[in-house]
Amino acid sequence: MNPIPTPLRALALTAALMSLGCGGKTEAERRTFDVTMTATAPTAPNEYGWTVTPEAAQLSVGSVRFFEGRVLLSRFDWYSLIGGTAHAHPGHYVPGDALGEVLNAQTVDLLAGGNLGSANAVTGSYGSLELTLVAPTAATDAQNVLGGHQAHVRGTATHTSGATVRFDATVDLPKAIEGVRFERDLQQEAGFVRISVDLGKWMDRIDFATASLPDATGVSTFPAGSQAQNGLVRGVEDTSAYVVTWVEGAAQ
Repeated sequence: MNPIPTPLRALALTAALMSLGCGGKTEAERRTFDVTMTATAPTAPNEYGWTVTPEAAQLSVGSVRFFEGRVLLSRFDWYSLIGGTAHAHPGHYVPGDALGEVLNAQTVDLLAGGNLGSANAVTGSYGSLELTLVAPTAATDAQNVLGGHQAHVRGTATHTSGATVRFDATVDLPKAIEGVRFERDLQQEAGFVRISVDLGKWMDRIDFATASLPDATGVSTFPAGSQAQNGLVRGVEDTSAYVVTWVEGAAQ
């Protein structure tokens, strides 16, 4: 089944919210909740033996949409049997009804954390979310930390052999990150959603030996088409890199 285009999903959410005020028989109730975003640093060497220390990480977030559909992982990762790291492989995913959304484009400093805004939502059984990254603008990225890109990460990678690479890399995805797991029966309880970006997942597939030669300042980049760039793209689009939880109490 082809996924429902994002604009139609937004219309579906609007229709669902309007039905609450038009005598609909649904038991859902209007509610809001804050959505925050932060990051966790890598805790172990990646698949290629590189230990990564992030020094900066930013995302240009356009929207976060919540759906009732749950994520099924139907494909087994055979690579994990021979010592590789298992990664999430989304199986048959149907978003289902839209339950909430945050439409507040902004640049998020992942190492500092930030509040994406308040979700306009309804009560119900939540199963997943969709995260859309967008090109930043002068209004959303006044300091130009993203350089016009959707994602940026800078840091140092050290190999088990002793080699060290200082790197600065960017990513642009062609479509939204769909099917991020978030399972909760959400009613009117106080709390907020926290999206934690696992930077270890972002970095896990990268062989930093394939980065460019360092520039005059000693910093390497990831050339288009290189293993390093492809590995970073796969990490950023990996749904398991986004751990979504419900936190009791008010957002800080």
